Amino acid sequence: MSRLTHWLPGLLLLTVITGPLQIAAAAEDISVAVGAHLKQGKFAASEAFLQERLAAEPRHSQARFALGIVKVMSAVEKLGQDQYRYGTLTGNIRNLPVLRLPVPANPDPQKVTYQQVRQIFADFQNRLIQADAEMAKVDLKQDFKLPLDLMTIRFDFNGDGMSDDRESFSSLFGTINRQRAGAAVPRLYVSLDAGDVLWLRGYCHFLAGFCDVVLAYDHQRLFNHTGQLIYPQHVSSEPTAEPLDLSPKQDWTWHIADLIAAIHLMNFPIKEPKRMESARQHLLEMIRTSRQSWVLIQAETDNDHEWLPNPNQTGVLQVPVTRELIDGWHAVLTEMEDLIEGRKLIPYWRDYATFTGNDQPINAEGRGINLKRFFAEPRDFDLILIIQGTGVLPYVEKGKLSRPETWDNLTRVFGGQFFGFAAWFN
Repeated sequence: MSRLTHWLPGLLLLTVITGPLQIAAAAEDISVAVGAHLKQGKFAASEAFLQERLAAEPRHSQARFALGIVKVMSAVEKLGQDQYRYGTLTGNIRNLPVLRLPVPANPDPQKVTYQQVRQIFADFQNRLIQADAEMAKVDLKQDFKLPLDLMTIRFDFNGDGMSDDRESFSSLFGTINRQRAGAAVPRLYVSLDAGDVLWLRGYCHFLAGFCDVVLAYDHQRLFNHTGQLIYPQHVSSEPTAEPLDLSPKQDWTWHIADLIAAIHLMNFPIKEPKRMESARQHLLEMIRTSRQSWVLIQAETDNDHEWLPNPNQTGVLQVPVTRELIDGWHAVLTEMEDLIEGRKLIPYWRDYATFTGNDQPINAEGRGINLKRFFAEPRDFDLILIIQGTGVLPYVEKGKLSRPETWDNLTRVFGGQFFGFAAWFN
């Protein structure tokens, strides 16, 4: 009793300073339950489980991050189901950048209108924004980890209520990375942490910005005349008495003709101009989250199945990340931000490029395109006039240029694999 009396004044002072003493219970590890749901492709069940857990404990960072991941995967699955429903590229969507998914060919695709296509992009973007909003609530100061075996995750891309090996994360990983058939698939058991929260948020912003750029313009005429390149049952807003083709099996020469027509029709009226500025803000947020993620990653002292490792860690992809690579990536982010914010200009190619190959040297200052104004003051998009030069004249001004030599120096550190590292580093 005398010992308690001795310590009582100190305990009272501590209570006055910090408030009533509380015993902090360790947050329940929900990774096993989440992993079980994802292994069966049950995203809805996983989301319901996590929502219930967060209702009881809103500051459960592991559960909050897991919910963001599940929402991203649900968005990807829904995009795949939309592609399957309308027979997008008859299963060859994986040949396109950004939206490559291992979607099987649909033998009986549904008819699709241009407005339905726009809605696909709008839905995908909304789901990504919701996922980012969840991850923005994660307390990055908490020490938490979310172990997941990525290669066991299943999707339901054809919407039949079942998942097989063709609809797995392993297949998705191979499609995105263009792995050759028969190549060994790496085991991706990862232990995700605070740095990875920001990494995934950066990807959400990149994809949301991409959707904004697509939705900013009106592609109706392109869809009307060449929609068959992507959708077997596209419905034109300009119906004609006779169909373009009587047989669904076209000769490859007609595909070339359609591609030529598509290039001719890449003249898009601006439809939702505010989306271009929204896209610019998403790109800036991508840069911001990338910088923040590397601050957290470089501060890590553990070495536990890292997705993005610092120089003292070993990543699950077994690719060393050196200080030089990290510094080089930060320099790339700075150059990108300078362009997006208009502090530097894209050299106006008619002043420097020639068809003879004897290009003029690009000085530190000169005429260039203000990319910030391209997004903030959008006009109709005409691909041919942009290539010719008059299409970007409204954005040409004099100022500091982003020079090719700068990009060459920045990307040299990546040893000819810049785009691979950029896709990984975000």
